[in-house]
Amino acid sequence: MAPTGRAPDRLRAHVLEGEGSILGFFTLSGDPPEGELVHLYVDPAAIGAGVGGTLFRAAREIARREGFRRLLIHSDPNAVPFYSRQGARQVGEVPSGCIPGRLLPLLELDLSAASRNG
Repeated sequence: MAPTGRAPDRLRAHVLEGEGSILGFFTLSGDPPEGELVHLYVDPAAIGAGVGGTLFRAAREIARREGFRRLLIHSDPNAVPFYSRQGARQVGEVPSGCIPGRLLPLLELDLSAASRNG
């Protein structure tokens, strides 16, 4: 990796714990007004218990509090219905950083006051 002359984006991680174990986490990057929800991971044992929704609501509220007006999400195709229920909408596709030739849905979450959806 070669230096680019610019500082890397700050990556902010947040963890949800319950009964002594990590249930899931999310990370945010970027600088307001636009950022990215880089990761949102739920422990498989906690899927279906509302952990994903709890993490997403926390990510949305923290992003708003930090001054973000829009979050981009490079989504796994199987996660699009979840993000859509949270108010995100698909705005395009982006190349996968892991699998050559694979395209991922690019989602956008509008955090402006006019779009309060949670």
